[in-house]
Amino acid sequence: MAIPRPTLLGLAIALAFAVAPAFAAGENEIPPSDKASNALYWQGQTALKQSDWPAALQRFTEMEKLLRQNEPRSVDAALYWEAYTLAQAKRTTEANRVIEHLRREFPDSRWSRDADALLARMQPATKLDPGLADEELADIALQGLLNAPPERALPLLKKVLAGQRSIETKKRALFVLSQLGTDDAMNVVLDVAKNASEPELRHEAIRMLGVSGAKTAIERLTDIYASSKSTDEKESVIQAWLIASRKDLVLKTARNESDPAVRRKAIETLGAMGASDELRELFDATQDAGNRHAIIDSLGVAGNTSALTSIAGNKSLPEDERVEATRSIGIAGGRGALVDLYAKADTPALRDAVLQGLLITGDSAAVTKLYREARTTDEKKALLRVLTTMGGDQAFDAIEYQLDQPEKK
Repeated sequence: MAIPRPTLLGLAIALAFAVAPAFAAGENEIPPSDKASNALYWQGQTALKQSDWPAALQRFTEMEKLLRQNEPRSVDAALYWEAYTLAQAKRTTEANRVIEHLRREFPDSRWSRDADALLARMQPATKLDPGLADEELADIALQGLLNAPPERALPLLKKVLAGQRSIETKKRALFVLSQLGTDDAMNVVLDVAKNASEPELRHEAIRMLGVSGAKTAIERLTDIYASSKSTDEKESVIQAWLIASRKDLVLKTARNESDPAVRRKAIETLGAMGASDELRELFDATQDAGNRHAIIDSLGVAGNTSALTSIAGNKSLPEDERVEATRSIGIAGGRGALVDLYAKADTPALRDAVLQGLLITGDSAAVTKLYREARTTDEKKALLRVLTTMGGDQAFDAIEYQLDQPEKK
């Protein structure tokens, strides 16, 4: 999914000058380990990147429901992202309520600091301490350099990067450099990417090369990737390619990278880019089981229901791959496909995967219909558990229906 240039510029501004970047949350940016929840996380992050707040909130809410079932210790992550999305959508009252919920349920959460910072940013401005006031003045000055001639802006920006300013101020200076559009400015960003002593600043410089989108910047990113021995650095380059909409480079990495962690990052990024055709081609070309599972997850994030349905219904494939594809159909939003697959599911694991997919889609009407048509007690139990997890009127109707049944003697 290519990012139009106006949207890309909006993303660049968000990355550099907004309250917080829409595609990162600092040190806690760790997706959940549950695969279906992980896919929802990346789909939510993609929606955030596109400023599609309703879609992002839906995905993080679905992620919360799934985590409560499969990985309850990680629910705090979903709550934080729900609050973050609400804050971005200017729904501050609701965001405050979610943060309070996070604090009550997870008093020792690793997300507490991020949540507190988010809460502080939503509060009306109060008297600033001198240090913070100075920081804000520096940020305003840097923003003003976006309209300055490059030859006048460049020396000032280099001075900021070489001085004792905070990392955040230096990041903003890197953003301005990425927008100047000159080789000299790109050389400064490249120098920071290669030589800065602070890893956080190096990674930010790499991202800013992607924000620039210039041909020379992309070439330099490729050089950094080729010469790097750091997994973190390579993953930062992949993120920069995502921002620059370079599916070709991400696909090449997914095909050829020897580091499994980096290769997995590339595959996940293809999903976030909506690279459905590339992912299906990659699935057919690889025999590595781990890669195939990662590709299936990314097909769900990319929304490729047809490819996933084909994999799920292919009886010649291993059952675990078919199960993964079935769950991922829920992430892709393929409600009708899941109902069709339920009737064809030839193993208990595949039937359970359909139910997990329907839980992700929130299609309680379809689950209710399956529940009323179920022929065995075990099948009814499984469907009723899914309905009660979903909640809502359909679940209540099913509960009422079941309790109204005469007790068997």
